[in-house]
Amino acid sequence: MATYAILRAQKLKSSIAVHRSLKHAFRAQDTPNADRDRISDNTHIGASSVSEAMAAFTSRLPDKHRKDAVLAIEYLITASPEAMGSKERCHQDAYFRDALKWLQDKHGRENVTYAGIHRDETTPHMYAYVVPRVGEKLNCRHFLGGAQALSQMQTDFAQQVGIKHGLERGLEGSKARHTTIGQYYARVNGKTPPAPAVDVPDPSLSDRLNPRAYGEKVAQSVVEQLRPAWQVLSAKARETDLAKQQAKEARAAFKDQDERLKPLVNALRPLNQEERQKFVKEALAVGEKIASSRRETAQAKIQQQEKARRSRGTDRSR
Repeated sequence: MATYAILRAQKLKSSIAVHRSLKHAFRAQDTPNADRDRISDNTHIGASSVSEAMAAFTSRLPDKHRKDAVLAIEYLITASPEAMGSKERCHQDAYFRDALKWLQDKHGRENVTYAGIHRDETTPHMYAYVVPRVGEKLNCRHFLGGAQALSQMQTDFAQQVGIKHGLERGLEGSKARHTTIGQYYARVNGKTPPAPAVDVPDPSLSDRLNPRAYGEKVAQSVVEQLRPAWQVLSAKARETDLAKQQAKEARAAFKDQDERLKPLVNALRPLNQEERQKFVKEALAVGEKIASSRRETAQAKIQQQEKARRSRGTDRSR
């Protein structure tokens, strides 16, 4: 069973985009994939309506910012459907609480303006809206700048939140989409429709007088009759292309992982089982120590920035 921690981030560059997203979050617009009978099971943290959430978001925006600045980051946090489905609600809530604290530690509690949990869809998930402030400025790049930063964010989240709840990081370096094998084979191996019998319309008297118009009528009729079969075959072709691309990316990711792990494997080869276990235990301890140091450094930096911001605010008030 797949037991992956899932973290996604989307940049929102306008208040309109934030408002539209919040309407979805509060089910203030039609949401076909949501079960109306379970909407009351959803949880809202920090706001109870779209207008309250917008007010909280707006209050954290600096007075001045670039026109092209990212105004908010929308995070989505969940786990593999199998893993999330096997957890009782209390355990799901514990995972989401720890995830929210991780976001607050990363961005500053005051900048996580609203969060919520959707339980009216197939897989429960938490979403959160964050204003990417660093001091007095918006700086999304500071948090999501580049592939390496995004990869490290996934690693940090898995280590600091996921592992505690029995969830692991996804395959590092892989860009594969989370489509299950069952879904893939259901689409690709589904019954291929037989070639339909094409009904050619008989020419009317006016058609006989205008062969060109009759030809266009026949062509249009044939296209319409073949369209359903073409759509199914086109979908199969897209799935096949996607599978090839995912396989290629997975092979590249495994090769990269193999290269990274080769020195470790060579170092462990001369050791017996007991020595290997001791080595791994000590390596994990060192890794946790390094990760803890990074967290403390990042937190100290945020506190220094906040202290500097407050200091500048005090100076201006004098």
